[in-house]
Amino acid sequence: MREPASPELVAADQAPFYLTAVTEMGENRQIVAQEDIYAENGMKLLAKGARINASQRERLSLHKLRTPLDFILSAEEPVDANELGLEASRLLANDVHMLRLAERCGDPLGFKQNIGALELPSPLQFRLTVMRDRRPALFQHSMRVALIAYAVAVQLKFTVRQKRELLMAGLAHDLGEMHTDPALLDPAHRMTGAERRFVHVHPITGYVLLRDMAGMAPAVAQAVLQHHERLDGSGYPHCLAGTAIGEAARLLGAAEMLDGAAQWHDLRRLDVLLRLNHRRLDPHVIDAVHALLRADLDLAPARQMGVEAAQRLAQVGNVLQSWDAVRAAAAAGPAGFLAERMDMLRSLALQTGIDPRDPPALFDVASEDNSMLAELHAAAHEMAWLMGDIANEVERRLSTPHPALVEWLTSLRSTA
Repeated sequence: MREPASPELVAADQAPFYLTAVTEMGENRQIVAQEDIYAENGMKLLAKGARINASQRERLSLHKLRTPLDFILSAEEPVDANELGLEASRLLANDVHMLRLAERCGDPLGFKQNIGALELPSPLQFRLTVMRDRRPALFQHSMRVALIAYAVAVQLKFTVRQKRELLMAGLAHDLGEMHTDPALLDPAHRMTGAERRFVHVHPITGYVLLRDMAGMAPAVAQAVLQHHERLDGSGYPHCLAGTAIGEAARLLGAAEMLDGAAQWHDLRRLDVLLRLNHRRLDPHVIDAVHALLRADLDLAPARQMGVEAAQRLAQVGNVLQSWDAVRAAAAAGPAGFLAERMDMLRSLALQTGIDPRDPPALFDVASEDNSMLAELHAAAHEMAWLMGDIANEVERRLSTPHPALVEWLTSLRSTA
């Protein structure tokens, strides 16, 4: 009989949204218990060989399990090493940007060969199978992050072992999001502060899931735990800074950030994103990515870019100007970090050529130059995104913000 798993792992395994995904997958794909399933109190719930589908959901949800389902269940056509190789081929065939990235890194076949050679623990195979079937967008995101991380690792001369650990971490970095209500992650949904806390815990959930898997390198679990930490201490879940963040996590975090921007298929925006985040991301990683982004720019129509840039810059200006009125409320105590973040943002604006006192002024000059307008559009978008990220950090770190900050934080978030 298998030893009972840690309490955190059992609790994570039985998150209702993940259990729903597992049982729904069982309606279309054969899922079988490889051993008897017991409740924590010793009650036998299902026998070895039982099929798992929606009819089992309520029974499984009413009991804490002695062993997580991932360690007991198997699915037909799982995401194993062979399937990962096929998925890599599909990704490179269907996404020209990922193909170019693989080619430019100097090892065009390495991604497919190495991801297809990974030795995936059975529980991870099962998790990835659920992700592929029930959360396909998340699965494709994980594949792209793994490829971006691999390409950067090649540039940085990582060893074969380090590159394979990064691939594993890239595939597994968002396992914890499978326990979050999918409705919260819908791009059209505007999350509240309370809802965002469910998202911010996903690196810890992923770490807990990975640390108890036989054969899983500790470096992989650590990279997953830290992939949202940032060098300036603005990340989560533990607000780590500098060298307290592992090298693999620093690379993985940048890869995920880049994938989010790459979906716009705008390489100029990627370049601006890197420059605006130079204090938050590893400079060696930034240099490696810059070396990979030597391609034609895919620019949006100039007219639309101008309209969006003008609107964003006006919003950025309002937030920067109103900051002086609330600075005193954030000067001391637990909100002290906020002044540092806003000083950084003002500095970034100046480095980009934007006057914090009158951000739209640069638009008049840029409107006659499509290339300059495109860069201004990208800079305005990324600065707005950074403001939203600062608002998220305030919510994470301040349970009760000073009253003078509350209204200002609303304007900060509305800019994003």
